[in-house]
Amino acid sequence: MEHLASDIKNIKESLQRMQRYILGKAIDGSKANNIKDLKGVSKAAWEFISALYDSHWDNLMVDSTNRSFRNNIKSKFSP
Repeated sequence: MEHLASDIKNIKESLQRMQRYILGKAIDGSKANNIKDLKGVSKAAWEFISALYDSHWDNLMVDSTNRSFRNNIKSKFSP
């Protein structure tokens, strides 16, 4: 627990850097499956999301209305 605050800050900054990188790099959909290094990205992304749920980080509040990460995700995928 001693380094949790700085670790969380580093995780957040890393996620923000990944977001900016992804938004700045368009991938031609017809060629995406030919890029060898992209083959494991979806698995890694789902493993990351699963880790959030498995460790109960999905209960963290993500906005000023006290909506949890879990409820925020659920609202994006529910009609």
